[in-house]
Amino acid sequence: MNIKNDRSSVYKITELLEVSRVPILLWIILVYSGAILLQFISKPLIIQTIVFTFIIAVHISLYWKCDLLIGNYRWLYFFFQGILIIISSFLVPSGSPVILIGLLPILIAQSITIFQNNFKVFIVFIILYSSYCVTIGITYGIEELPIFIPILFIILTIVIFYSVTYNRQVNARVRMEYYLQELEEAHQKVEELTLLNERQRMARDLHDTLAQGVAGLIMQLEAIEAHIRNGNTKRSQEIIKLSMQQARDTLKDARKAIDDLRAKELKDIDFYRACVEKLVIFSETNPIKAEYEIEQIQNLSGVKKEHSLYILSECLTNISKHSKAKKVKVTIKKEQDFLLIEVADDGIGFPAHQVGKYIGKYGLLGLKERARIINGSLDIVSSQETGTTISVRIPI
Repeated sequence: MNIKNDRSSVYKITELLEVSRVPILLWIILVYSGAILLQFISKPLIIQTIVFTFIIAVHISLYWKCDLLIGNYRWLYFFFQGILIIISSFLVPSGSPVILIGLLPILIAQSITIFQNNFKVFIVFIILYSSYCVTIGITYGIEELPIFIPILFIILTIVIFYSVTYNRQVNARVRMEYYLQELEEAHQKVEELTLLNERQRMARDLHDTLAQGVAGLIMQLEAIEAHIRNGNTKRSQEIIKLSMQQARDTLKDARKAIDDLRAKELKDIDFYRACVEKLVIFSETNPIKAEYEIEQIQNLSGVKKEHSLYILSECLTNISKHSKAKKVKVTIKKEQDFLLIEVADDGIGFPAHQVGKYIGKYGLLGLKERARIINGSLDIVSSQETGTTISVRIPI
């Protein structure tokens, strides 16, 4: 976090320096022209003027590249700039008031931008102010200081006021750009999470509709084959009718899943009746004895009804395919402010801690995802001695 803040601070300082380059350059050229003009009016000094021009060129170059010196060379930068200004004032003594009053306030104002620290700015001010007083005292005499000091403070006040106001405006713009960048990054993350959630949802819907439906049809076809081999034609015909109905239900569920992907609307579901129907179909198509205790649950949202039914269906499908159980008990009831769905069998069990680690085994992983989506909790207890118990608690 500190690194991020440091980078943001450096970026703001760099932005301020870059934006102020041209105005400061124009001001230095104006001060240079005024100093040359005053010196030529008083007494032309050719050699000193050439040296003065060279020094001002170096002074401008440092200003232009000052954004490269905002690291460990800040104090060195102000030292050299101050020395250049003082030397320039001695080279063209008649123009020294213009040089000192024109350039020193700019340097002090620039220290506000670069240091962003009141104590350091105060030190720069004291050093440059002392240099100003000494230079004026040497050039014009100490008795002239009462005249030049107020002029310096007037110019300095104007420059600092403009610099502070300008810095605030640029800082506000830099902050706005920073927050816009953060907002854009957050928006991209939301889009990525949305796409991921949609992919997971499609995987769950495909598994809980097509995969479950086809698995159920396969088991019924296997049962039909077994009955035909045993000559039990009547029972085979009954299972064929159930298979046809399940095929229709699977097609209906698949279409509903597609409709849900196209439009986010959930129709009202009779939760109690839907749970009983799933258990009746399970009992008629499996030799496993099913016992159930289902209560009428009120105030259950459509989303929670839908996911709860998928959880129940997945549990029953897993029992049919893998458990080798002889008995299953389903309990669906209200406990305080929670809906409890508990499915227990006396089968062979499985290693519950390895859920989701095998490719192609996504049923139990889908249960966890669906429970999480509706703010529920899912517990799995499984062993070879006691079978498997899956408990889901969903807030109502």
